[in-house]
Amino acid sequence: VVQDHRSDCTLRVYKDPLQPRNLANEIPAESVAALMSSVEKHYKTVQRYYKLKKRLLGLSTLYDYDRYAPLFPDLPQCDWETARKTVTESYEAFSPKSGEIVREFFDKRWIDASPRTGKRGGAFSHSAVPGVHPYILMSYEDRLKDVMTLAHELGHGVHASYSRDQSLFNFHGTLPLAELASTFGEMLVFENLVKEASTKDKLALYAEKIEGVFATVFRQAAMFRFEQACHAHRREKGELSPAEFGELWQTNLQAMFGGSVELGEQHSRWWSYVGHFIFAPFYVYAYSFGELLVLSLYQMAKREGPSFAGKYVDLLKLGGSKTPRELMALMDIDLQSRSFWQGGFAAMENLVTEFERLHAEHKG
Repeated sequence: VVQDHRSDCTLRVYKDPLQPRNLANEIPAESVAALMSSVEKHYKTVQRYYKLKKRLLGLSTLYDYDRYAPLFPDLPQCDWETARKTVTESYEAFSPKSGEIVREFFDKRWIDASPRTGKRGGAFSHSAVPGVHPYILMSYEDRLKDVMTLAHELGHGVHASYSRDQSLFNFHGTLPLAELASTFGEMLVFENLVKEASTKDKLALYAEKIEGVFATVFRQAAMFRFEQACHAHRREKGELSPAEFGELWQTNLQAMFGGSVELGEQHSRWWSYVGHFIFAPFYVYAYSFGELLVLSLYQMAKREGPSFAGKYVDLLKLGGSKTPRELMALMDIDLQSRSFWQGGFAAMENLVTEFERLHAEHKG
């Protein structure tokens, strides 16, 4: 697969293996470089969190398979009606029009959320075409995690609803902006949920949120570095053996965790389950890009207050009619500026700091 990609790049005269992906994403190479170097400088935030989680779980060593272990066996339930109310009110408080769109999804039964035998797993929002309203599929099982999934998929639905005035070709944004509204919606609902939760439940909610953000920003960036290393090795040294793939995987993933998590020998083969490496080379950096972008935007929203919502909605209405750089420029954001990305890292630092404070409070 790596050699096939190299052949394509040679035939099409791409200067490096990343160029085709950057062209498809409409993202300059400089923006990707700024993003990746910024992510790597903040690996210590990951290590700080997992060292604390290791203590919370009472483990002497935190192995890779323990990373997502729940902090508590008993988390509160949240029924469908409560979730509906929470999600609708969260979107409505930010933007009345967005709340109206979310309400329409519930009232017109555009969400297939009932668990049943034979139903496919996972969750997604299908935007269809501009002339048809979006649909959402998921299985709601009364967990707090499901509330966040509902918030996420409705974010996609809201984005598609706003951009329906665009043509079919401009309806969807490029990959790095695909998760913009969904992740932003999650943040709105997350803040609403933790506001009313007990200290113990807040700890669990923060743990889940932090681990999700880390998986999307830092882990995907480490996976991107692994992919870069594989393509560079194939070009410079020739075909890779299974052991060499494993070594590159362990090295790049361990850099993220430092000494906070131990990657077992079996982890060296985990790269093989990531389908994106096979069918969409260098796809993975879009996850880091999108999540950090939203965290930075959310920091802006908190600073600017109510005036931010109007600009944000106008941005969603444009769909994919402009490049990510042009769209962000409308909000006075330079995607090549490391200071802008710093807002996303500051948001992550705040999440970890609050988690530490809640832990001290719960312990006390």
